Amino acid sequence: MPRPLIVFLLSLGISCGQQPTVEEEVNDIMRGVNWVSPSKAIEPGAFDPLVRLRADWVAIIPYGFIGDEKGQVFYNLDWQWWGEKDTGVATMSQYAHAHNLEVMLKPQVWIRHGDFTGDYSPATEEGWRQLEQSYYNYILHFARLANSLNCGAFCIGVEWKNFHEQRPEFWSLLIDSVRANYSGKLTYAGNWDSYQSFPHWNKLDYIGIDAYFPVSGAKTPTVQQCKDGWAPWLVSMQEHQRKVNKPVLFTEYGYRSSDHCADKPWHMEHYEGVNLEAQQNAYQALFETFWEQPWFAGGFIWKWHPDHEHAGGPQNNRFTPQNKPVAQTIAKWYFR
Repeated sequence: MPRPLIVFLLSLGISCGQQPTVEEEVNDIMRGVNWVSPSKAIEPGAFDPLVRLRADWVAIIPYGFIGDEKGQVFYNLDWQWWGEKDTGVATMSQYAHAHNLEVMLKPQVWIRHGDFTGDYSPATEEGWRQLEQSYYNYILHFARLANSLNCGAFCIGVEWKNFHEQRPEFWSLLIDSVRANYSGKLTYAGNWDSYQSFPHWNKLDYIGIDAYFPVSGAKTPTVQQCKDGWAPWLVSMQEHQRKVNKPVLFTEYGYRSSDHCADKPWHMEHYEGVNLEAQQNAYQALFETFWEQPWFAGGFIWKWHPDHEHAGGPQNNRFTPQNKPVAQTIAKWYFR
Protein backbone atom coordinates (compact mmCIF):
# COMPACT_ATOMS: atom_id res chain seq x y z
CA MET A 1 0.00 0.00 0.00
CA PRO A 2 1.38 3.47 -0.83
CA ARG A 3 2.67 5.21 2.29
CA PRO A 4 0.25 8.19 2.07
CA LEU A 5 -2.71 5.80 2.22
CA ILE A 6 -1.30 4.04 5.29
CA VAL A 7 -0.72 7.37 7.03
CA PHE A 8 -4.27 8.45 6.22
CA LEU A 9 -5.77 5.21 7.51
CA LEU A 10 -3.76 5.38 10.72
CA SER A 11 -4.92 8.94 11.21
CA LEU A 12 -8.51 7.72 11.33
CA GLY A 13 -7.81 6.19 14.73
CA ILE A 14 -10.74 3.83 14.31
CA SER A 15 -11.52 1.55 17.21
CA CYS A 16 -13.45 -1.66 16.81
CA GLY A 17 -14.58 -1.43 20.41
CA GLN A 18 -15.17 -4.30 22.76
CA GLN A 19 -15.81 -7.54 20.93
CA PRO A 20 -18.89 -9.59 21.87
CA THR A 21 -18.51 -13.05 23.34
CA VAL A 22 -19.45 -16.10 21.33
CA GLU A 23 -22.50 -16.61 23.53
CA GLU A 24 -23.70 -13.12 22.68
CA GLU A 25 -22.95 -13.59 18.98
CA VAL A 26 -24.53 -16.91 17.94
CA ASN A 27 -28.20 -16.14 18.38
CA ASP A 28 -29.30 -17.93 15.23
CA ILE A 29 -27.49 -20.07 12.71
CA MET A 30 -26.99 -18.84 9.13
CA ARG A 31 -28.59 -21.12 6.56
CA GLY A 32 -27.00 -19.78 3.43
CA VAL A 33 -26.03 -20.40 -0.17
CA ASN A 34 -23.38 -18.87 -2.41
CA TRP A 35 -25.27 -17.35 -5.33
CA VAL A 36 -23.76 -17.69 -8.80
CA SER A 37 -23.64 -14.26 -10.44
CA PRO A 38 -25.73 -14.42 -13.63
CA SER A 39 -24.54 -13.03 -16.95
CA LYS A 40 -27.86 -11.32 -17.63
CA ALA A 41 -30.63 -9.74 -15.56
CA ILE A 42 -32.89 -12.15 -13.70
CA GLU A 43 -36.44 -12.01 -12.35
CA PRO A 44 -37.36 -11.97 -8.64
CA GLY A 45 -38.70 -15.52 -8.91
CA ALA A 46 -35.16 -16.85 -9.23
CA PHE A 47 -35.00 -16.65 -5.43
CA ASP A 48 -38.17 -18.72 -4.85
CA PRO A 49 -36.27 -22.05 -4.62
CA LEU A 50 -34.20 -20.70 -1.72
CA VAL A 51 -37.38 -20.25 0.28
CA ARG A 52 -38.28 -23.89 -0.38
CA LEU A 53 -34.76 -24.88 0.69
CA ARG A 54 -35.41 -23.06 4.02
CA ALA A 55 -32.41 -20.82 3.42
CA ASP A 56 -32.38 -17.46 5.18
CA TRP A 57 -29.07 -16.03 3.86
CA VAL A 58 -27.56 -15.62 0.41
CA ALA A 59 -23.99 -14.62 -0.46
CA ILE A 60 -23.82 -12.38 -3.51
CA ILE A 61 -20.40 -12.38 -5.20
CA PRO A 62 -19.27 -9.37 -7.26
CA TYR A 63 -16.14 -10.76 -8.89
CA GLY A 64 -13.03 -8.71 -9.56
CA PHE A 65 -10.26 -9.85 -11.88
CA ILE A 66 -6.45 -9.79 -11.84
CA GLY A 67 -4.70 -10.55 -15.12
CA ASP A 68 -1.01 -10.50 -14.20
CA GLU A 69 1.47 -9.99 -11.36
CA LYS A 70 1.09 -6.20 -11.38
CA GLY A 71 -1.78 -6.55 -8.91
CA GLN A 72 -4.43 -4.38 -10.57
CA VAL A 73 -7.97 -5.49 -9.62
CA PHE A 74 -10.56 -4.78 -12.31
CA TYR A 75 -14.21 -4.58 -11.24
CA ASN A 76 -17.62 -3.12 -12.08
CA LEU A 77 -16.70 -2.77 -15.75
CA ASP A 78 -19.02 -2.79 -18.76
CA TRP A 79 -17.73 -6.14 -20.07
CA GLN A 80 -18.47 -7.99 -16.83
CA TRP A 81 -21.55 -10.09 -16.17
CA TRP A 82 -24.65 -8.30 -14.94
CA GLY A 83 -24.54 -10.01 -11.54
CA GLU A 84 -20.94 -8.90 -10.92
CA LYS A 85 -21.65 -5.20 -11.39
CA ASP A 86 -23.21 -2.68 -9.04
CA THR A 87 -26.57 -2.68 -10.82
CA GLY A 88 -26.91 -6.44 -10.63
CA VAL A 89 -25.72 -6.61 -7.02
CA ALA A 90 -28.24 -3.96 -5.98
CA THR A 91 -31.12 -5.59 -7.85
CA MET A 92 -30.38 -9.08 -6.51
CA SER A 93 -30.06 -7.74 -2.97
CA GLN A 94 -33.48 -6.16 -3.30
CA TYR A 95 -34.95 -9.42 -4.62
CA ALA A 96 -33.35 -11.36 -1.76
CA HIS A 97 -34.69 -8.99 0.89
CA ALA A 98 -38.16 -9.26 -0.66
CA HIS A 99 -37.89 -13.02 -0.04
CA ASN A 100 -36.91 -12.42 3.61
CA LEU A 101 -33.32 -13.44 2.88
CA GLU A 102 -30.39 -11.69 4.53
CA VAL A 103 -27.49 -10.83 2.24
CA MET A 104 -23.77 -11.29 2.72
CA LEU A 105 -21.81 -9.38 0.10
CA LYS A 106 -18.70 -11.40 -0.70
CA PRO A 107 -16.34 -9.72 -3.19
CA GLN A 108 -14.06 -12.33 -4.70
CA VAL A 109 -11.10 -12.03 -7.07
CA TRP A 110 -10.51 -14.32 -10.05
CA ILE A 111 -6.81 -14.71 -10.83
CA ARG A 112 -5.75 -15.08 -14.46
CA HIS A 113 -6.87 -18.50 -15.74
CA GLY A 114 -8.36 -19.66 -12.46
CA ASP A 115 -5.08 -19.77 -10.53
CA PHE A 116 -5.53 -20.31 -6.81
CA THR A 117 -5.89 -16.96 -5.06
CA GLY A 118 -3.92 -18.15 -2.04
CA ASP A 119 -0.77 -18.63 -4.15
CA TYR A 120 -0.85 -15.17 -5.69
CA SER A 121 2.22 -13.05 -4.94
CA PRO A 122 3.33 -9.97 -6.88
CA ALA A 123 6.92 -10.25 -8.09
CA THR A 124 8.08 -6.90 -6.69
CA GLU A 125 7.43 -4.54 -3.78
CA GLU A 126 5.89 -2.15 -6.29
CA GLY A 127 3.53 -4.94 -7.31
CA TRP A 128 2.52 -5.53 -3.69
CA ARG A 129 1.78 -1.85 -3.22
CA GLN A 130 -0.26 -1.78 -6.41
CA LEU A 131 -2.22 -4.81 -5.21
CA GLU A 132 -2.86 -3.23 -1.81
CA GLN A 133 -4.06 0.07 -3.28
CA SER A 134 -6.21 -1.60 -5.93
CA TYR A 135 -7.67 -4.22 -3.59
CA TYR A 136 -8.37 -1.55 -0.98
CA ASN A 137 -10.37 0.44 -3.54
CA TYR A 138 -12.23 -2.70 -4.66
CA ILE A 139 -13.24 -3.74 -1.15
CA LEU A 140 -14.16 -0.24 0.03
CA HIS A 141 -16.29 0.24 -3.06
CA PHE A 142 -18.38 -2.82 -2.23
CA ALA A 143 -18.37 -2.19 1.52
CA ARG A 144 -20.05 1.15 0.88
CA LEU A 145 -22.47 -0.49 -1.53
CA ALA A 146 -23.24 -3.21 1.04
CA ASN A 147 -23.97 -0.56 3.63
CA SER A 148 -26.33 1.30 1.30
CA LEU A 149 -28.16 -1.96 0.53
CA ASN A 150 -28.48 -2.95 4.21
CA CYS A 151 -26.55 -6.17 3.68
CA GLY A 152 -26.32 -8.02 6.99
CA ALA A 153 -22.76 -9.26 6.51
CA PHE A 154 -19.69 -8.42 4.45
CA CYS A 155 -16.69 -10.60 3.60
CA ILE A 156 -13.43 -8.67 3.19
CA GLY A 157 -11.56 -11.33 1.20
CA VAL A 158 -11.49 -14.93 0.01
CA GLU A 159 -8.56 -17.35 0.43
CA TRP A 160 -5.70 -14.81 0.18
CA LYS A 161 -3.14 -16.98 2.01
CA ASN A 162 0.08 -15.35 0.79
CA PHE A 163 -1.45 -11.89 0.90
CA HIS A 164 -2.72 -12.11 4.49
CA GLU A 165 0.46 -13.81 5.74
CA GLN A 166 2.93 -11.47 4.06
CA ARG A 167 1.10 -8.15 4.45
CA PRO A 168 -0.69 -8.29 7.84
CA GLU A 169 -0.54 -4.51 8.39
CA PHE A 170 -2.57 -3.93 5.26
CA TRP A 171 -5.36 -6.24 6.42
CA SER A 172 -5.59 -4.53 9.80
CA LEU A 173 -5.94 -1.15 8.13
CA LEU A 174 -8.41 -2.51 5.59
CA ILE A 175 -10.65 -3.85 8.36
CA ASP A 176 -10.59 -0.49 10.14
CA SER A 177 -11.56 1.31 6.95
CA VAL A 178 -14.37 -1.13 6.21
CA ARG A 179 -15.66 -0.66 9.76
CA ALA A 180 -15.77 3.09 9.11
CA ASN A 181 -17.90 2.60 5.99
CA TYR A 182 -20.03 -0.44 6.80
CA SER A 183 -22.15 -1.11 9.89
CA GLY A 184 -22.92 -4.83 9.58
CA LYS A 185 -21.05 -8.01 10.53
CA LEU A 186 -17.61 -8.72 9.08
CA THR A 187 -15.74 -11.87 8.20
CA TYR A 188 -12.92 -13.14 6.00
CA ALA A 189 -13.06 -16.42 4.07
CA GLY A 190 -9.90 -18.31 5.01
CA ASN A 191 -9.14 -21.52 3.15
CA TRP A 192 -9.49 -24.73 5.15
CA ASP A 193 -5.70 -25.22 5.34
CA SER A 194 -4.71 -21.63 6.16
CA TYR A 195 -7.53 -19.95 8.09
CA GLN A 196 -5.56 -20.15 11.34
CA SER A 197 -2.80 -17.97 9.88
CA PHE A 198 -5.10 -15.01 9.26
CA PRO A 199 -3.74 -12.44 11.74
CA HIS A 200 -6.81 -10.38 12.60
CA TRP A 201 -9.74 -12.61 13.58
CA ASN A 202 -9.99 -10.54 16.75
CA LYS A 203 -11.08 -7.56 14.64
CA LEU A 204 -13.83 -9.45 12.82
CA ASP A 205 -17.18 -10.90 13.91
CA TYR A 206 -16.76 -14.43 12.56
CA ILE A 207 -13.95 -16.87 11.83
CA GLY A 208 -14.79 -17.51 8.19
CA ILE A 209 -13.68 -20.83 6.72
CA ASP A 210 -14.04 -22.25 3.22
CA ALA A 211 -14.56 -25.73 4.62
CA TYR A 212 -13.17 -28.07 1.97
CA PHE A 213 -11.49 -30.34 4.51
CA PRO A 214 -10.54 -33.86 3.33
CA VAL A 215 -12.50 -36.31 5.46
CA SER A 216 -12.65 -39.61 3.54
CA GLY A 217 -10.88 -41.23 0.60
CA ALA A 218 -13.68 -43.70 -0.02
CA LYS A 219 -15.44 -43.78 -3.38
CA THR A 220 -18.80 -43.69 -1.61
CA PRO A 221 -18.05 -42.71 1.98
CA THR A 222 -20.58 -43.53 4.65
CA VAL A 223 -21.85 -40.89 7.03
CA GLN A 224 -19.81 -42.44 9.83
CA GLN A 225 -16.62 -42.53 7.77
CA CYS A 226 -16.99 -38.82 7.06
CA LYS A 227 -17.73 -38.06 10.71
CA ASP A 228 -14.63 -39.99 11.74
CA GLY A 229 -12.63 -37.99 9.20
CA TRP A 230 -13.96 -34.74 10.65
CA ALA A 231 -12.76 -35.61 14.17
CA PRO A 232 -9.19 -34.18 14.03
CA TRP A 233 -10.29 -31.11 12.08
CA LEU A 234 -13.03 -30.48 14.62
CA VAL A 235 -10.53 -30.59 17.50
CA SER A 236 -8.16 -28.08 15.87
CA MET A 237 -11.07 -25.84 14.91
CA GLN A 238 -12.40 -25.86 18.47
CA GLU A 239 -8.95 -25.00 19.81
CA HIS A 240 -8.63 -22.06 17.44
CA GLN A 241 -12.16 -20.92 18.19
CA ARG A 242 -11.47 -20.89 21.94
CA LYS A 243 -8.27 -18.94 21.36
CA VAL A 244 -9.95 -16.26 19.25
CA ASN A 245 -13.34 -16.37 21.02
CA LYS A 246 -15.30 -15.84 17.83
CA PRO A 247 -18.01 -18.00 16.27
CA VAL A 248 -17.10 -20.10 13.24
CA LEU A 249 -18.88 -19.46 9.94
CA PHE A 250 -18.43 -21.70 6.92
CA THR A 251 -18.23 -19.04 4.20
CA GLU A 252 -18.22 -21.91 1.71
CA TYR A 253 -19.02 -25.58 2.17
CA GLY A 254 -20.23 -28.37 -0.03
CA TYR A 255 -19.38 -31.46 -2.05
CA ARG A 256 -19.63 -32.52 -5.65
CA SER A 257 -22.07 -35.28 -6.50
CA SER A 258 -19.21 -37.51 -7.61
CA ASP A 259 -17.07 -40.45 -6.56
CA HIS A 260 -14.49 -39.60 -3.86
CA CYS A 261 -16.24 -36.28 -3.21
CA ALA A 262 -15.00 -36.06 0.40
CA ASP A 263 -11.36 -36.86 -0.39
CA LYS A 264 -10.18 -33.54 -1.86
CA PRO A 265 -13.35 -31.45 -2.11
CA TRP A 266 -11.50 -28.47 -3.54
CA HIS A 267 -10.51 -30.32 -6.71
CA MET A 268 -12.45 -29.17 -9.75
CA GLU A 269 -11.87 -32.16 -12.07
CA HIS A 270 -15.01 -33.26 -13.86
CA TYR A 271 -14.04 -36.81 -14.85
CA GLU A 272 -15.26 -38.52 -11.66
CA GLY A 273 -18.47 -40.51 -12.03
CA VAL A 274 -21.78 -39.20 -10.73
CA ASN A 275 -22.39 -40.33 -7.15
CA LEU A 276 -25.44 -38.80 -5.51
CA GLU A 277 -25.14 -41.03 -2.44
CA ALA A 278 -21.59 -39.88 -1.72
CA GLN A 279 -22.66 -36.24 -1.86
CA GLN A 280 -25.63 -36.86 0.41
CA ASN A 281 -23.58 -38.78 2.99
CA ALA A 282 -20.88 -36.11 3.07
CA TYR A 283 -23.43 -33.36 3.68
CA GLN A 284 -25.19 -35.38 6.36
CA ALA A 285 -21.91 -35.94 8.21
CA LEU A 286 -21.07 -32.24 8.10
CA PHE A 287 -24.47 -31.30 9.48
CA GLU A 288 -24.28 -33.90 12.25
CA THR A 289 -20.78 -32.75 13.19
CA PHE A 290 -21.30 -28.99 13.27
CA TRP A 291 -24.93 -27.92 13.32
CA GLU A 292 -25.41 -28.30 17.07
CA GLN A 293 -22.03 -26.86 18.11
CA PRO A 294 -22.72 -23.77 20.29
CA TRP A 295 -19.90 -21.83 18.62
CA PHE A 296 -20.98 -22.63 15.07
CA ALA A 297 -22.71 -19.80 13.19
CA GLY A 298 -23.81 -21.73 10.10
CA GLY A 299 -22.62 -21.58 6.53
CA PHE A 300 -23.09 -20.94 2.84
CA ILE A 301 -23.42 -23.83 0.39
CA TRP A 302 -21.21 -23.80 -2.69
CA LYS A 303 -23.08 -23.19 -4.93
CA TRP A 304 -26.53 -22.17 -6.24
CA HIS A 305 -27.46 -21.18 -9.80
CA PRO A 306 -30.23 -18.65 -10.56
CA ASP A 307 -31.69 -20.81 -13.37
CA HIS A 308 -32.90 -23.46 -10.95
CA GLU A 309 -34.96 -25.46 -13.43
CA HIS A 310 -31.91 -26.25 -15.56
CA ALA A 311 -29.30 -26.47 -12.78
CA GLY A 312 -27.81 -29.65 -11.37
CA GLY A 313 -29.93 -32.75 -11.72
CA PRO A 314 -29.28 -36.49 -11.25
CA GLN A 315 -26.74 -36.68 -14.11
CA ASN A 316 -24.70 -33.72 -12.87
CA ASN A 317 -21.46 -34.30 -10.91
CA ARG A 318 -20.79 -30.66 -9.96
CA PHE A 319 -21.08 -28.91 -6.62
CA THR A 320 -24.60 -27.57 -6.85
CA PRO A 321 -27.19 -29.53 -4.82
CA GLN A 322 -29.99 -28.32 -7.08
CA ASN A 323 -32.45 -30.96 -8.29
CA LYS A 324 -30.52 -33.69 -6.48
CA PRO A 325 -31.50 -35.84 -3.46
CA VAL A 326 -29.14 -33.90 -1.19
CA ALA A 327 -31.39 -30.85 -1.48
CA GLN A 328 -33.90 -32.63 0.78
CA THR A 329 -31.16 -33.28 3.34
CA ILE A 330 -30.18 -29.62 3.29
CA ALA A 331 -33.79 -28.46 3.63
CA LYS A 332 -34.27 -30.76 6.63
CA TRP A 333 -31.30 -29.27 8.46
CA TYR A 334 -32.06 -25.72 7.35
CA PHE A 335 -35.56 -26.12 8.79
CA ARG A 336 -34.11 -26.68 12.28
